[in-house]
Amino acid sequence: MTRYSPLRFRVFDTCRLRYRYQYVDRIAARLRPADTAGTLVHRVLCDFFSKVEPGQRSEERLIAMFEAGWFALSPRYLRMAGVERLREASLQQLHNFVQHHDLGAEPFAVEAYLQVEAAPGITLFGRLDRIDEEADGTLHIIDYKTGEQPEEIDARQIRLYAIMVERELGRTVSKASFWYLDTGSTWTEELDESVKRLALQDMLAAVEEMQQLTDFPATIAPHCAHCPYLYACEERPEIRRRRGAEGW
Repeated sequence: MTRYSPLRFRVFDTCRLRYRYQYVDRIAARLRPADTAGTLVHRVLCDFFSKVEPGQRSEERLIAMFEAGWFALSPRYLRMAGVERLREASLQQLHNFVQHHDLGAEPFAVEAYLQVEAAPGITLFGRLDRIDEEADGTLHIIDYKTGEQPEEIDARQIRLYAIMVERELGRTVSKASFWYLDTGSTWTEELDESVKRLALQDMLAAVEEMQQLTDFPATIAPHCAHCPYLYACEERPEIRRRRGAEGW
C-alpha cells in the first residue's frame, strides 16, 4: 500500500526538484521563522474552537491563548531577528478572523486526521483544519491560510480532502473553502460529483507519473523564496539571479 498526502501532490505540481528533495532523497526541511508563527496560529484556532465553550469565546480570549503559546516558544526563537514583526502579523491575522467569522460556531471537527484507501493500493492521508456541517446536513471543508488570497486559486489539494472525508465519514462534502487570515477574505467552491470525480482521476494520473519519474527539473518562480529546501537547492545561483532581476 503506497501512501500519499494532498501536500505531496501539490509539491509535485509546483516543482519536481523540490519533490525529489522532499520525497525521494528525504532531505530535512529547513523551516522559516514564519512557518513557526503560522503553525501557532493554526493551533490556537484549533484549541479555541475545540476547548473553549461557545459562550466564553471572545477576541480577548483568543489573543490570550496566542500570547501564551507565543511566549512558550523557545528563547532562541524569540531572540531571532524579525520575530516581533511575525508576532504582530499573527495578532492581526487573529483580529481579522474575529472581524469576519463567527466565534460562536460549533465545527463538526477540527484538526481531523484521516487516512483512506482512495484506490486499490493507494492510501490518502492528511489533517484538515476544520469541517463544518451545513444546514442541509452536508459537510464544508475549511482550510486556514496565513497569507493573502492569490490571483489564481489552486483547489486541487482541498478537493482531495473532500474525497478523504466522504470515504472516511460516509457524508457528502458540498463545499470547500480557503479562509485567508491576512485579509479576512474567503474563497469557496461548490463541490458536485463531477468535480470530485475529476479530482480523483487527476490524482491517479499523478500517482502513475510519480511512479515512473526519473527526471526532476526545477520550476524557478516566486515560490522558491519560501521553499524549505532552498538551502540545499542546486539551482540557488539561478534563483538568486531571478529574484534580483524580477523583484521577488
